[in-house]
Amino acid sequence: MKLNRLIPMLPVRSMPASVEFYQKLGFTVEQRDDSWRWAMLCCGDCRLMLDESINVHPGTPRSSVLYFFRMP
Repeated sequence: MKLNRLIPMLPVRSMPASVEFYQKLGFTVEQRDDSWRWAMLCCGDCRLMLDESINVHPGTPRSSVLYFFRMP
């Protein structure tokens, strides 16, 4: 199996503040849903998702999610 894309989804405390931070690094907003507290950012061929909802339960450890893509 050949993978050709990986997109990390990072837990953040504030999606709007995190979007602003990554925009200063050169990322642009590709998709955003404030009701989900989620955004996908891009910078060239790189993609990064930010998700505030991962932090719904404050007592649980924060974790990241990785999306692997395989194209035929």
